[in-house]
Amino acid sequence: MDFTKLIWNEPWLAPIVLNFRSVIATESIGTAGVTPDGKNLYYNPRFWAGLKKEEQLGVQLHEVLHIANRHAVRKDYRTHLIWNMACDMAINNQITASGYKLPAGVLPGVRDTAENIYEALQKEVVVYEEKIPLKGDLLERNAAGSKNCCDSSTIEAVESAAQLAGQGSSPLSRQFCPQPAKADWRTILQNYVKSSVNGEMDYLGYEFDEFGICEDILLPKPYPRICALVDESGSIEDELFAQFLGELSKMSRFAMVYVSGFTNNTELNAVPLKKYRRTMTGGTDVTLPYQQACKEEFDCIIILTDGYLDFPAVEPRSTIWVMPKSFGRNREVIL
Repeated sequence: MDFTKLIWNEPWLAPIVLNFRSVIATESIGTAGVTPDGKNLYYNPRFWAGLKKEEQLGVQLHEVLHIANRHAVRKDYRTHLIWNMACDMAINNQITASGYKLPAGVLPGVRDTAENIYEALQKEVVVYEEKIPLKGDLLERNAAGSKNCCDSSTIEAVESAAQLAGQGSSPLSRQFCPQPAKADWRTILQNYVKSSVNGEMDYLGYEFDEFGICEDILLPKPYPRICALVDESGSIEDELFAQFLGELSKMSRFAMVYVSGFTNNTELNAVPLKKYRRTMTGGTDVTLPYQQACKEEFDCIIILTDGYLDFPAVEPRSTIWVMPKSFGRNREVIL
């Protein structure tokens, strides 16, 4: 796959193209796709050979614009399939409005942000037919199997492209106006947990090979003790609760995670994650279990909530507050 034409037409995208670690021809993917870290591009050689030259250029632009628009980072908690569709429609509008061609049958372009398109798609019955080109091209996993979308070199390349776009004169560069990329709360939480346990834990940074083996796991590692206080009040939806447990499950592979649910005036009942079950509902008051947790021998205390609670006036221990859906607050994870 040659990117000469793309760079010649849209030089502002060169930093992203040059940041690719590999461009791989494979039959394992139907059309084309980019990994969430922006380091790898895959394409099906039969699909590629069946495209006209101008359509090939359009597909290249489509994939690179996923990275330029930080779509993997902006996904947040959205359903991946519908989010991919929304991003495709936003990109396709930019491409066709700039005079480029895309393969027949792609999703129609919509002049709006991916976030707004996603909300509209959720309100109607969506059928993602197999015949639609570029189906699922915003891949969920990287080459090594992780879902991490915060690669430092990719972030630098995207920032460089955004600066060059402001100086560009092509129709596509003039249209480019990405939404601000909000750091994923899971990545922020990982960094805070690492700092709280003296950097001995990196539960999102382990890379697995195609057999599911990670050499790092085979090495002796310390097991920090983490106490997680999970909000079980009525305002916590099942989806958000599942996200909390999913993140704690990742931590439990490399730490001893104890969990205690809380609502109003509930005492600490920290049990191993595998034994924890949601049993309560009602109001929200973390004061009592938090005070009790601070007196125990934990390396890290994490409070997972939606933010609808009174914060303690004093924190006896360094505490990580996780509030992914804390409406009205400026930050999702606070240390």
